[in-house]
Formats: sequence, structure tokens, C-alpha cells
Amino acid sequence: EIIKAHILYTKGLLWTMAYHPRVPEVVRKRASKLGFAKDEFLDTDHFPFQLYVREGRRMLGEFVMTENQLKGGGQVIDPVALGSYGMDSHPTQIWVDKDGALLADTPKWTGVPPYGISYKSITPKLNECANLLVPVCVSASHSSYGSIRMEPVYMMLGQAAATAAVMAINNDGVVQNVSYTKLKEQLLKDGQI
Repeated sequence: EIIKAHILYTKGLLWTMAYHPRVPEVVRKRASKLGFAKDEFLDTDHFPFQLYVREGRRMLGEFVMTENQLKGGGQVIDPVALGSYGMDSHPTQIWVDKDGALLADTPKWTGVPPYGISYKSITPKLNECANLLVPVCVSASHSSYGSIRMEPVYMMLGQAAATAAVMAINNDGVVQNVSYTKLKEQLLKDGQI
């Protein structure tokens, strides 16, 4: 049902941009020249068969990565991975102004220097859960997640989570009690950036 709703919305938006009389003619002319690729997704009516989920729910963990850390304003004390892709947020609303220009509310790409991602951003609050590591739905703000969401970062966070899990299993089983000093030492020994 969710996939069908997204397909209906997307096809409806494309049709509206190309044909609805309330859309300025200049936009309709441009949009009506677009179409689905004739040589792709042949078995799904030329429409992608899988949703691209750019961002979903994220954990609210021991530490929340924010734009401040990514811009160098508040470096983390326990980094387990490195991010460097700019903060990249897509608009949530699109409209046409009185002159026919297409506008968006918050398109944003902000470059950032390389930054560390806190171990505490992949661990839940201790009073909520003691045996979980979350390297993808990491504790991060919307802005910072626009950078953290890159696959190489997921891989580094996955390596950090796996290493921390082994350390927790070999000790008391509580990921929040893993020694950061020992975790860092092992990650560096294994080639983690």
C-alpha cells in the first residue's frame, strides 16, 4: 500500500506539472517533454520497482550528531568513523511563483570538513536498551543525517558496531560500557579511518 501510494503521488505530480491548467504554461511545456525511460523497468511499466528511502526514523541515542559537529563547532570526543560528504537535504515543498519560476523551500547542500561520528550516536540510551548498536538509523539531526547517510559511512559505522559488539559480548554484554580507549585502539589496528 505504501509503495502504491508513492507511485500514485509521483505519477500524479508528474502529470500535474505537465498538464494541469493551474501550472504556468512555461512549466507545463518543459514538463510535458519528460517521460519514463523506454528501455528501463520494462516489467513494471517503466517505473522503478523499489522505493528509494533517503531518510527514515532515527534512534534518539546517548548523543545526537548535529550540524554543529559537522561544521567543526563541537567535535566529538569518541569518534568511531569519519564522515565528509556535505549536508544534503532535498526540499519538502515545491511551488511556482507568480512569474512561473519553480521554487523549493529548503534545498541545501553545505560542504563540511571531515568530521568524527560519536560512538554514543550509535548506542541507545542505557535506560532504554543495553544490547543494541544502530549504525544506520544513527542518532542524528535531519541536517547532519544528510551527510552521515552515505554508504561508506554506513560501512565504517558497521565495522565500529561489530567491533563494539564483540567487546561487549566478551565483557558484560552492555554496549554502553565498552571502553572507548580499547574500541579506538582496535578500530585503528583494523584500519578504521
